[in-house]
Amino acid sequence: MARDGFFTGLDIGTSSIKVLVAEHVNNELNVIGVSNAKSAGVKDGIIVDIEAAAGAIKSAIAQAEEKAGISIKMVNVGLPANLLQLEPTQGMIPVTSETKEITNVDVENVVKSALTKSMTPDREVITFIPEEFVVDGFQGIRDPRGMMGIRLEMRGILYTGPRTILHNLRKTVERAGVQVENIVISPLAMIRSVLNEGEREFGTTVIDMGGGQTTVASVRGQELQYTNIYQEGGDYVTKDISKVLRTSQKLAESLKFNYGEAYVPAASEESFQVEVIGEVEPVEVTERYLAEIISARIRHIFDQIKQDLDRRHLLEFPGGIVIIGGGALLPGVVELAQEVFQVPVKLYVPNQIGIRNPAFAHVISLSEYAGNLAEVDILAQAAVHGDESLRHKAIEFTRPVQIEQRVNPLPNFTQPKPDNMQPIADMETVTIPVENGPEPEQPKEKLTDRVRHLLGNMFD
Repeated sequence: MARDGFFTGLDIGTSSIKVLVAEHVNNELNVIGVSNAKSAGVKDGIIVDIEAAAGAIKSAIAQAEEKAGISIKMVNVGLPANLLQLEPTQGMIPVTSETKEITNVDVENVVKSALTKSMTPDREVITFIPEEFVVDGFQGIRDPRGMMGIRLEMRGILYTGPRTILHNLRKTVERAGVQVENIVISPLAMIRSVLNEGEREFGTTVIDMGGGQTTVASVRGQELQYTNIYQEGGDYVTKDISKVLRTSQKLAESLKFNYGEAYVPAASEESFQVEVIGEVEPVEVTERYLAEIISARIRHIFDQIKQDLDRRHLLEFPGGIVIIGGGALLPGVVELAQEVFQVPVKLYVPNQIGIRNPAFAHVISLSEYAGNLAEVDILAQAAVHGDESLRHKAIEFTRPVQIEQRVNPLPNFTQPKPDNMQPIADMETVTIPVENGPEPEQPKEKLTDRVRHLLGNMFD
């Protein structure tokens, strides 16, 4: 059951930074403000320049505040799966109270008992998710508080990440003038928000096509089975167009959105003029020619994903593939994906008024995830991080005040223009692989030979 209150999601991407303010009322989510600002200081989803990234975040937050009519104080920021490790763990404690009734303190203590394993200095706990509690041998309990028992056990998943990445993330957000309420592991939020219960149960894969990278997450039995990041995205398509046609990045981006088609058979032979560097007059380029450039890069990304999914038999999941992200806006992406993966593929479009755009699916999932955290989940975070404010939040089960005023309860905001696990083994640590995509090849001198060269030689 969702908690009532305001929840702000912050998606720090390579190409853009998105902020979304959602109000949860009576178990429903209403988006009241959203922004989409150009990113800075971020490479491959990781912050590399704190000052530049903080400035971009501050700008995005200011835009969201103006549209939502509130002052944002706390954000739920997404963390990509880079170098993520998952460690199934368990704990056990005796219930010491005279009444033998399990309380908040017992829940925190059993979580702490599961955190006794040593960790290298370069890693830090991101979050801990309880999967089940066991009271005197009775399994499958989601929340044991109020029950009577002598022995309390718990099983869950511990998520850890590089200490440097987490430190830079927190410092950057705080430098932008807001506090981090939750660091949310992006694949977890995506699968809970984008997929329905049946898709999560029987098995489905989500592909998030961002600007600088593409994220894949597979779920079955309501649990994350695999996640990976591919360091290629929509920006690489723009670079390919720019290099092959010898035109500016800005014009290449415009060509991609105005004339682009990812599925070559659907492209027309109609032509348009392109200003080419080194040419006095504009050059005629057909939509089909442009589609071949675009399709080559996206097909290469999909081929890499298919190899990994095939290796783990994840394409056998009956839910097929769901595509989200700014890169999914290109016409023909679904058709191309169906041709490559040979499974059912669909495009996920958020149903919130004003942001029916797959580019905002991720940032919406962050707000939803935070609002749907159960009391026992919040207690687990308090035990992991020793955060007194989280403990009070769980006890009261109310959202801490993060607004100063409501100027515009129902603002009329327009839709922003888009910019643009390994399987979890029993009781062992799993490191998420990250594969780096190749940089686009340098084009040949003659325009007529460039696409042939691109298709034949640009990928190993």
